[in-house]
Amino acid sequence: MRLKGKKIACFLALPHHTRFFITLRDKIKKLGGDILFLVTLSEYPYELDLEKRGFSYRFFTDYMTDEIRQKIKSSTSELLDTWAMTSSRWDGFGRWPIFKQSWFLEAIVEEYFCIERFIEVERPDMFMAHHECNRWGQVIGHLCYKKSIPFVTFQEGDYHGDYMGHTIHTQYTTADLLWGERTREVLKSYKCSMDKIVLIGNTHIESAIKTYSDSTMIADVKRDINIPIEKKVLLFLVDIKYAGIGKKEEWEKLLQGLNNLAKEAILIFKWHPATYKTSFEHVKEIFKELYPDAILLDTYEPYKLVAISDYCVTMGKTTLAIEALAFGKPLFAMPTPDTFEDYYVKIGVAQTLFPYGDWTNILNTIAHGVPQGIQDNVKKYLAHYFYKLDGKSNERAIDILSYVLECRQQKAKTTPTLSLPRQGGGIKGGGRWGKDKGSGSEVKGRVSFIIPSGHEQEPLLATLTSLSQNVRYPDWEVIIVINDENIKEILSGISGDVKIVEVNGDNLSYLYNKGAEASTGEYLIFIRPGIVYFKDDGLIEAMNGGIAGVPLKNIDMTPYCFGIGFDFNSTPYMIKEEIRRHESNPLSPPFTKEGQEGIINHEPYAVGGGLLGIHRGVYEIIDGFDEGIANHLTEADVCLSVKDKGYSVKYLPDCLAFNYKKTFLGEDVSNEQWKNRVKFFAKWVGRLPKDEDFLSFTKELMKV
Repeated sequence: MRLKGKKIACFLALPHHTRFFITLRDKIKKLGGDILFLVTLSEYPYELDLEKRGFSYRFFTDYMTDEIRQKIKSSTSELLDTWAMTSSRWDGFGRWPIFKQSWFLEAIVEEYFCIERFIEVERPDMFMAHHECNRWGQVIGHLCYKKSIPFVTFQEGDYHGDYMGHTIHTQYTTADLLWGERTREVLKSYKCSMDKIVLIGNTHIESAIKTYSDSTMIADVKRDINIPIEKKVLLFLVDIKYAGIGKKEEWEKLLQGLNNLAKEAILIFKWHPATYKTSFEHVKEIFKELYPDAILLDTYEPYKLVAISDYCVTMGKTTLAIEALAFGKPLFAMPTPDTFEDYYVKIGVAQTLFPYGDWTNILNTIAHGVPQGIQDNVKKYLAHYFYKLDGKSNERAIDILSYVLECRQQKAKTTPTLSLPRQGGGIKGGGRWGKDKGSGSEVKGRVSFIIPSGHEQEPLLATLTSLSQNVRYPDWEVIIVINDENIKEILSGISGDVKIVEVNGDNLSYLYNKGAEASTGEYLIFIRPGIVYFKDDGLIEAMNGGIAGVPLKNIDMTPYCFGIGFDFNSTPYMIKEEIRRHESNPLSPPFTKEGQEGIINHEPYAVGGGLLGIHRGVYEIIDGFDEGIANHLTEADVCLSVKDKGYSVKYLPDCLAFNYKKTFLGEDVSNEQWKNRVKFFAKWVGRLPKDEDFLSFTKELMKV
């Protein structure tokens, strides 16, 4: 198994969220892998749950040395000087005590160098964390990027509120494993990388339902907290906002008439575990006076309580509310105490208990059952919220972890690079330079146009017509790779030097490679059907040094693809902005319409959009297109491979082609086809370009 002998570092923060990694840890250990938990020293005991479970762990500061202390001292001094001249001048930070600012920055510097030392000493093959939306996730993510270590993140609880921190959920992540479609939609709205996301389900809830719903377990739990086995249980899930209420009169207002419910069921209040112990004990004394029969618990295993309950009341927003629905418990809701937002009622999965003191819905449900409309909504919501509740979420997670490590291992197996001239003079050599990537009869100077057929006749005909009208090369051929039998009939009337290759499948890389095998040209131009070839001045000369691309416009002359950039998440995207150079200096770096320095010049990060040219020698050195990569990522991947071998990627702004119709792209991005997306990020861990302009990336969200 691919995890055998692998060391996986796992950072944990909130103790009550350790549960999401426990079953995963057990499976990793069974498969021969080693998992090392890492926590931070803090005013909150993040290691608490690990202590209870008897698991070993390390603190960041366990890796402190005298040398690191000196680094921390000098770096903190430098950072504070820079901070004082820049960020601290912002009015918002002016309201934050200087002591708190300096303490926070010193802590980050200390953690950064200690985690870096941890990586140097322990040499983990992979890092895992719930997410990278806190300071520790950001430090770990940056160091994984710096050290080329895969970083797999997950989902920490229910993302039920607006939170700008979601914008960095996939910043450094190699693969982000989520519970379901609903969370993906949330992260999409915050501009996270959809290419990095894989839906797997909740790694804990399935085993929790199976374990804690057992009748013997339920009897044991009731006995443990002195509840008669025959009594019904009404469980209140107290969120962090309600948990902070410490006034007796407020609780009287919130729970007026509660004693009437005590006649129907035992009342249990499960406090949010992030509440300070002194605050909890204070409220406990208030309840002894007001509601002496109620049971208040803070650190008790929440799933045991959900399992023994007959009805659940969520006070505000909490992950346990949705998990209670997964357990099959009827849900009631009180709105958040500050905004009065009745979130769970709004989405139709809970009955309201507002205004405070109105327990009618609970009493009616006890008497008559849950309304059918609520039951139907819950069923739909759970399917949307959890990818699957089939007991296999951990297996899916293991498959992804294993695959990421497999991709890293494949990348490490480098093939020898042939010594070829760079950047001019052409690429010399005779015969076949690579294995099974050419026809064996290459003709010097010949240009081969390689076109997959796709499934529609019109886009293919548009491309073929444009070639007949606009190609001016003295020696050229067309290779059509037919992957749909229905296309064959339109090719019978086509004349000229045209070869037909018939294959099955829709993988663009595979189709391109099959076309290249049948080609005889020194220069290979790969074109998606639907691309109209128009102007190619200098294209062949640019291909001599490696790979070349051209601007593509839509048929209405709006930009379609002016090269390929990499965003804040290191995810490739088609650049849509026109580029221009300073009129006073046409050789200056290009600028976007906003006047910011652009990434498109004579050697951008990547080119494509549906048309790119590669010299055969370079094509064969990189072993062609990677057939394990998704269609929309294959051009970025091949450009990175070319650069990895030391050859150039050139963008020719004076050339032009048109996108008549988009084909192939986006047809292979289902959740079940996650490998062809994850492979791209696993293959290039620590090597992908990254746009660090966060404000520009999030300007629509930040409204700046």
